[in-house]
Amino acid sequence: MIKDSDPLNDAANDPTPATAAATPWVERILRVMDHVQAHLDDDLTPDTLASLAGFSLHHFHRVFRGMVGQSVMEYVRDRRLERAAFRLKFGTATVTQVAFDSGYGSHEAFTRAFRARFAMPPSAYREQALAQREGDVDVTLRQEPEQPVLCWRHVGAYDGASETWTALLGFAGQHGLFGPHTRILGFVYDDPEIVPADRLRYDAALTLSPTQAAALAAVSLPRGARLAVFPAGHYALTLHIGPYDQSDVAYVRLLGQVLPRRGVELASDAIIEVYLNSPMDTPPEALRTEILVRLTP
Repeated sequence: MIKDSDPLNDAANDPTPATAAATPWVERILRVMDHVQAHLDDDLTPDTLASLAGFSLHHFHRVFRGMVGQSVMEYVRDRRLERAAFRLKFGTATVTQVAFDSGYGSHEAFTRAFRARFAMPPSAYREQALAQREGDVDVTLRQEPEQPVLCWRHVGAYDGASETWTALLGFAGQHGLFGPHTRILGFVYDDPEIVPADRLRYDAALTLSPTQAAALAAVSLPRGARLAVFPAGHYALTLHIGPYDQSDVAYVRLLGQVLPRRGVELASDAIIEVYLNSPMDTPPEALRTEILVRLTP
């Protein structure tokens, strides 16, 4: 998990550009982490990632390890293995193909790395995932337009995001961002069965009007907040009714059972949760959450 610390006031000895130096270190490292996730098939060299963060390579290694808890290339390797686990869990490619797609030159090397990360070989992991797929869910397709959103990043266990939600909703209330068409969202980037709890990434979010987004773009947002977009596209969605911490059943059935039979391809986006009612005035068993997965054209 990223450790939030005050930047050192050492601009005179910092060789990075002034624009980079003016950005808090946490945001610079988060930029690298998001870039890695979006470009896992690219050649992610330490030089390239250091430049993206605005650090010299010499300093970048130590800064990244100190703030994230592992070296940058260990981080890249783990993200690729986590994606491989996702593909084994929900996809139909062979283990060998998943190994090659993950950058491994042989089935054996991939198996060793996968076993070290998940405590079982990839074939056993896939069999275990298949054994868990029971039942079915109702799935509909819906076209969504692009819409600006205000996001507040949480890193850690999903059930520990209450402070993030308090910050987002408090800011939105103070700035009059709630309206009749506001949607309350969660951007879910990681599978908690694959990614360690302290590294799970989640954005608490709400939709904005174009006017609201333009106004916020002109001000300095609090740390952790950023403007993003709800991507336009064709989405498969299912409705989960019940406590948030029981939604994984719907996830597994949607991604691992229904969509594979329909022969669709998934975009490499976060899964979006749309919260249709509030836990503040709704009992857990009556909570309604739409789970949306964007499909590729």
